[in-house]
Order: sequence, then structure tokens, then C-alpha cells
Amino acid sequence: MLHRRAAELLRDSPDRAEAEPEAIARHFTEAGLDDLAVEWWGKAGDQALRRSAFQEAIAHLGKAIAMAEKTDAAAPTAGRSHSNLRLTQFRVAYANALIAARGYAAPETTEAFARARDSASGDKDAAEQLAGAYGLWVGGYVRGELPSMRAHAQAFLDHVSARPNSPEAVVAHRIAGITCWFAGGYREARDHFEKALAVFQPGRDDDLAFRFGFDPGVGAMGYLAVALWPLGEIDRAISLIDRMERRLGEIAHAGTLAFARLHAALFALLRADPAGVGPNAAELARLAREHKLTFHAAAAAFLEGWVKARTGAQGGLEDMRRAIEQVRQQNVLTFLDLGSIALAEAEARAGDPGRAVTLLDEALATDERASCRAFEAELHRARGEVLLQRHPHHPAQAEDAFLAALAVAKQQGALSFELRAVLSFAKLLAATRRPESAHAVLAPAVKGFPPTSNFPEIGEALDLLAALDPIAS
Repeated sequence: MLHRRAAELLRDSPDRAEAEPEAIARHFTEAGLDDLAVEWWGKAGDQALRRSAFQEAIAHLGKAIAMAEKTDAAAPTAGRSHSNLRLTQFRVAYANALIAARGYAAPETTEAFARARDSASGDKDAAEQLAGAYGLWVGGYVRGELPSMRAHAQAFLDHVSARPNSPEAVVAHRIAGITCWFAGGYREARDHFEKALAVFQPGRDDDLAFRFGFDPGVGAMGYLAVALWPLGEIDRAISLIDRMERRLGEIAHAGTLAFARLHAALFALLRADPAGVGPNAAELARLAREHKLTFHAAAAAFLEGWVKARTGAQGGLEDMRRAIEQVRQQNVLTFLDLGSIALAEAEARAGDPGRAVTLLDEALATDERASCRAFEAELHRARGEVLLQRHPHHPAQAEDAFLAALAVAKQQGALSFELRAVLSFAKLLAATRRPESAHAVLAPAVKGFPPTSNFPEIGEALDLLAALDPIAS
């Protein structure tokens, strides 16, 4: 009776109820009023999730789920519809807390989303079922399971087909775009990301971060930038990262902030830009410490190590090696290609091209098994550079690697990767006394590239062309 009275007093005071949902939940639990306890554990968990207190959210929502399952099991079948919806909502919130705290690929995250989807299966259009399908898709994404990604992405698109301008359509096109990008379909990925960004409405769609991992607008901008840059749309890609930065000023959701910092850093890593990697990696590390974000902590350590190694500071290479092993332990495939390229280049600069080649061979073999093609061209190009360093007087293997990079980049329409590969290949041809061939492969690639001052490789290619012109003519 005392616990019930205490809970009611707190509940009936709006300020206390807002500030102390956990206390109300505990009192109702001790009073034996399970249904009310479930309600308030759920509120406590949701509140913790919204202030990015992910460990608290996991604990509170875990209690709500356990008690709801117990009460549902004892309830008559006819009365379970409402309680089942409530349980599904708890499971979706719980899974989103796990995303941040444990990572997308953690087994408990995937299991939580699967249970959310299953409990929502009675309502074909349930929002919670979409959140469950999203969680299963993203689990396949970070583990590199393309068939699973395609199946869940298509199911999501089918769900929203009757509501093409709905908030959920933003998420549907984002995950469809990522699925295409993962397989190397840059043009198709761009089209889906463009649709996601066109449908996105700030304000209306803000709450989706608590159901689908992070803010949908930030996600659309970040991924569209990563798709546009390889396609040669350099300036627009950079402007989207800047636009994403402005959007962050309106957001307090830690999962979104961490996503944005990671992807801004990866975008800068793709461009080999320490000035862009460093500040984003430092902020990512701070967010990871503050909110206990396991995967993001490892990613930040790797990126900070890359900046140190790139600028000649001590310990950078060791930090990169240690951090990438932590990422591997979390089974996050998609980060590893850029990470493997960056680490291989650092190993080669440190005088160990053999180790670098091994890293790149392992990455290519893994991608072949998973049909991951997003950075296939860059992996081949980096491998060619390292092979040339390892055997400068026997360039045949390096030449094969550059030709493989060129073939992949051309097939994907990845102009930026193509120009990088052509530039490496042309340097090799020039160094092996084939200036006419070097000029022949380099000139059309430079001519066909959209003009921009934000792609240093163009300037390097033009300088090489100028040096080759008298010889080739």
C-alpha cells in the first residue's frame, strides 16, 4: 500500500512524473501492480533513450519487456492485442538503444530487432514492424550479407510503396541506396539517396532517429555524399557534408551525432585529408567516451591513429593496428575496406609492403565472398601501389592490379576511382619508358572528369600530361 501511494503521488505531480519515471516504475513494481509498472518502466526507458543514456535505456526497457511478457502470458488471448503493440514498441526502443551501446552487428541487437519484427507481424503496416525490418537489414549490412540486405530493403520499399512521401519512405530509400552502394551500384545508390533527401522533411521526420538508428536527413546527406564523390560529383559531395554539419546543430541524439562524425571522418579519409579526419575523429572519440559507444570508440581510435601516422607522430601505426582488430571483433565489414586501405598504405610507408599486400589481399578475398564492391577499385589500386613499392624492378603484378582497378571503376561509373587508377597506371607506364601509352590512357580520363578544384589528383594528372606531351608527340 505504501509503495502504491508513493507511486501515485509521484505520478500525479507532473513535474515529478517527468523527472522520476524510474522511481514511479520501482514503486509500482514493489506494489505488485505489474501493468502500471510495465507502463512506467517503458516511459523511463524511452526518456533515457531520448537523452542518449543508452545503458539506462537498456536496463529500463529490459525490465518493461520482461514484465510485459510475463503479464501477456497470463492474460486472456482476447486481451492481448493492445499489450502486444506495447511490447513491440518496447522491443523497438530496446533494439535502438542496443544499436548505440553494442553496435549494429552485435548478436543481441539483431535478436532484439527480430523479436520486434515478429511481435509486430500481426499488422502488416505496423510502424514497429518496419523498425524491426530495418534492424534486420542493418545487421546484414554491417556483417556484409548482401542477399539478406536486398531482401529486407525490398520488403521495406514494398511496405512504403503506397505512401511514397511518408517519413518511412526516407528510410526505405536510404537502405535501398546503401544496398546498391555496397554492391558497387553507385548510380542506383545515388538515385535512392536523392529520393530519400527529396522526401525528407525536417521537423516532421525528427522522431525517426529513435526508431531507425539516427536522423534520416543526416543519413541521407552523409550517404549521398559518399555515393557522389566516386561518381565525380566532388563539389556537391563536399557541400552535402557541409549541409549535414549544419543539420547537426539542431540535433541532440547521440547516435546521430556519432554517425555524422564517423561518416564525415570516413569521407575525409577517402579524400586522404588529415585536416578533415582529425577534428571529426576527436569529436567521435568524445561522444564514444561520454555515451559508451563501443564500435565508435574503436573507429575513432583508428582514425586518430591514421592522422598521427600520416603526420609522422609516434604511435599512430600501432594505434591503427590495435583499433582495426577491435573493429574486426565486432564483425563490421563495411568500415574495414577503407580501414584496410589506410592501414596498408601506412604499413608500406613504414617500410613493410609485404604486410600491406597481405592486408589488401585479405580484404579483397573477404569482399569477394560477401559481394561487397563499394571500394573494390580502390583496393586494387592500393594493392598496385604497394606491389610497385615492393618490387620496383618487376612491375608486371602492379600493372595487373592497376588494370583491375580501372576495369572495376569503369564498370561502376566511378570516375574518381578511375582517375586515381589511371594516374597510378600512367606513372608506371612513364617510368617503364612507355610515354605514349601513358599519355593515351591519361588524357581522356582527365578530359572526361568534371572540373573542380577540390580533387588534387586532377592537378597531378595535368602536370604529368604536360610532362608527357613533348615525349608523346
